[in-house]
Amino acid sequence: MTDDTINVLIIDDNSESIEHIRQLVSACHEFNISHCLNLESSLQSLKKQSFDIILLQLTIGLDAIKQLRLIKSDIPIVVMGWINDEASIEEILKSGANEYLLENDLKENKLRRTIRFTIAQYKGQIEPLGWTTSLVNKLHLMESLYKTITQNTKEPHEQIQQILKTGCDLFDLEIGIFSRIEDNDYIVEQGFSKIHPVKENQKFELKKTFCSITIEHSEPIAIDIVRKPKWKKHPCYLNTGLLSYIGINIFKEKMLYGTLSFFSSNPKDQPFRESDFDFIKTMAEWMRNILSQVQTSIDAELLDMHDPVTGLMNKQTFIEDLSSCVHRTLKSEYYYFALLFFDIANMHEINTQLDKSQTRNFMKLIGKRLKTQLRPRDTIARFSETTFVILLEDVYINETSFAAERIIAEIQKPISIGKNIINVIPSIGIALSSSYKTTEDIINDAENAIENARREQQTFYVINPQPRNSMLQSTP
Repeated sequence: MTDDTINVLIIDDNSESIEHIRQLVSACHEFNISHCLNLESSLQSLKKQSFDIILLQLTIGLDAIKQLRLIKSDIPIVVMGWINDEASIEEILKSGANEYLLENDLKENKLRRTIRFTIAQYKGQIEPLGWTTSLVNKLHLMESLYKTITQNTKEPHEQIQQILKTGCDLFDLEIGIFSRIEDNDYIVEQGFSKIHPVKENQKFELKKTFCSITIEHSEPIAIDIVRKPKWKKHPCYLNTGLLSYIGINIFKEKMLYGTLSFFSSNPKDQPFRESDFDFIKTMAEWMRNILSQVQTSIDAELLDMHDPVTGLMNKQTFIEDLSSCVHRTLKSEYYYFALLFFDIANMHEINTQLDKSQTRNFMKLIGKRLKTQLRPRDTIARFSETTFVILLEDVYINETSFAAERIIAEIQKPISIGKNIINVIPSIGIALSSSYKTTEDIINDAENAIENARREQQTFYVINPQPRNSMLQSTP
């Protein structure tokens, strides 16, 4: 067992559930799993053994959190359960849980990521607001890189150079290398450095590079000598003194071609995060497509569908979904939906308090708050700089009003940005589906509704033109 091992205690009265969690994390050797079938035995285990995190099944009871804290107050607790309503989840978190995971949403990467992130946040290694701001800045770097690659105005060599430069900025490292692997040789195909020029076609023994570790894995590999001293025995550290590294394999026509890697002789101020692995995966995909001279169609589609700041669906994609709903109402008299336009009435005042980076972070937080008040099947998108749109399907008037009231209550809670406390004045315009034949018509009505809300100094205003039958007025 290494110093990097994460000791996990599962408290679950279902042995099958325990085995399921074991299987989800078994492929990653950094997790050491222990389990108890009841609270009493878990309290005894905590007295005898040291753990980094507790996964608690909700059926054990929320009172268990208090008793666990009495034995060990310095361990984060993640509760797992089947309930999925906001009020109950909020109650779980108020009881002292650090995070809540939905049982039917347990996925391998998500579980590992949640465990790592919860521990890091509990230890103060991650500052949520600073991390969010940094992530937004990285997303903008990725957006700029994406535009460079997809504009087709640069040669492949220039595109790869831009990937290497952007990667150094993203990961805060000194050198980026795109290599070719031939037998036991590591050959520098192309490089970028902030400190000295990189010579192309240089050849090194593969086993003396950190990339020798990378090619043994299907996922990106990160090495941090300061935080993981075990790497001090590797020939690459002994020969070069490199302290930080992140790398991924590059495939061409399904065959290993080489690696994309970034490294530095300086230690990183912050550990590599899950988002860093996501970024380098995306860059590796772009590299593969550059090598084969194929347009990055999959990545282009993903980026084109989403707003780069909030991560929500963008206007164009939302209108396509809205159009489908309009067509469906024309075919079924029993299908109803509502279109909500959300805007911030005092955005001009807010802009005077925040700089550009803080404004982006503010809009991301607004999008996140809006999403927490919606059902899983509802659709939300960023429609313009300050406007969000929400599509509620299979709803009636009462449900739509309740949704608007929940949103208003959540958005009106003060938001802390830097040294500023922001109070938002929201406006919502609602158009209920009826006999609309085009998306333009219902969008116009929703925009008119939001103007009516402001003019009449209401938080929201509903336009309901000629309902098709009285069912629209009833409660389901």
